[in-house]
Amino acid sequence: AGLAVGLALQGTLQNFAGGVIILLLKPFKVGDWVDAAGYAGTIHAIQIFNTYLKTPDNKTIIIPNGQLANSAMTNYSSEPKRRVDWTFGVGYGDSTEKTRETLMEL
Repeated sequence: AGLAVGLALQGTLQNFAGGVIILLLKPFKVGDWVDAAGYAGTIHAIQIFNTYLKTPDNKTIIIPNGQLANSAMTNYSSEPKRRVDWTFGVGYGDSTEKTRETLMEL
């Protein structure tokens, strides 16, 4: 019976431990845009067992903290600036000055 109870509580204890780790280390905060556990969205709430994520299409995703604490995550809000790479094509006969002006307007 003790083994059955231990196995039943394994996931809950893992989520609790993950919640403690998240609350202590603070890898993200409410309002951050993250990509975690296969979902991308804004952190809506952090609780001891689960973290709530709001997706751009207004869905609420509940992710167990054990899963968050033991997997890779990208926090897009951790830095004030983010690099964005764009590729533009310019023809050989096009004006380089006009190209420069157009890019600087972006």
